[in-house]
Amino acid sequence: FAHQILGEESNASYAIPIIDIEVLVNGSVKEKKESVVQEIGKACEEIGFFAITNHGVDTDLIDATWDMTRKFFDLPIEEKMAVPSKEPEYPYGYEQSERLVKGKSTDRSQTTSDLCKLDEGDEKSTCIDSDDNISPPDLKETFAIGPRDPEKSGMPGRRFPPKPEGMDKVYEDYFTSMEILTGRLLRSFALALDLKEDWFEDKMDRHMCALRALNYPDLEGVDPLPNQLRAGAHTDYGALTILKSGGPGLQVSKDGDIANWVDVPYIPNAFIINLGDLMQRWTNDKWVSTLHRVVIPPKDGQDNRRQSLAFFANINGDAEVVPIHTCVDEKHPSKYGKITAKEHLMSKHLASMGIEE
Repeated sequence: FAHQILGEESNASYAIPIIDIEVLVNGSVKEKKESVVQEIGKACEEIGFFAITNHGVDTDLIDATWDMTRKFFDLPIEEKMAVPSKEPEYPYGYEQSERLVKGKSTDRSQTTSDLCKLDEGDEKSTCIDSDDNISPPDLKETFAIGPRDPEKSGMPGRRFPPKPEGMDKVYEDYFTSMEILTGRLLRSFALALDLKEDWFEDKMDRHMCALRALNYPDLEGVDPLPNQLRAGAHTDYGALTILKSGGPGLQVSKDGDIANWVDVPYIPNAFIINLGDLMQRWTNDKWVSTLHRVVIPPKDGQDNRRQSLAFFANINGDAEVVPIHTCVDEKHPSKYGKITAKEHLMSKHLASMGIEE
């Protein structure tokens, strides 16, 4: 199932696995399912990234969501700003300028953290990494929504812009398809961790999942600043992320080694899956949340606009996260204390905005 593509900067020898999950969709024979579960568990333990094919998500729905997203990002900035993301209490909406910092995690050492502050009189943040280098803003824009039921999730209700017409229905349908795919993946995760197949279900029935669309504009005539990227090196917050990518450019760096970047293969009909910080904590560091970024494309005269859809699977806000019992033993004692998922998520969000709790 593995396929390997190495980045130009890389001396790495590890692969980004490509896994056919049709057996998880169709409920095929037990032996084939066990083989896929083993592949998924291995990928989660070794790199925290893998691609999936034959995932069961309707291609017409993917295409409709893709087209609607492009229509939104093609709107004038005034219309896109109808639902801005500025307030700490609303972590969704439209965002025009953002810096992703690799040290958002409260679980990681201060030596790898980035310190962010708001410039006086400026809505943009300045980030200073551990080497005292100024990090410029990412070259992208985003739009996000959260769960459909604010009463169950405890998160703010969805807000959609008036244009493009029909965006709310298409996004809600795509969100539902991602919920279903998340359930399939979490059932495979449970089996890979020697748990009952439904172990994650009661941790997801009031979830805080989010869908985020990203647009990386064409860079013709743009000279990026030193160290500027389309998405700076970072890890994700939650349990797992399901990414629909529109082209190459995504790279990962195992163990946080910034000199060891590997290209994630671009497969048009696949999804890219990666683990988040919460899953690494939950599995007592048995599984890994891997640093990743989106790089600037080469200047070749071609339209290099890039688009993607990222679904962030975040469990119930009041779910208590402690290392799973199958990931703890005498050789691997528990590394983390108890925290609720919402506390974890909001601490990450505030840190990403340069706001101290």
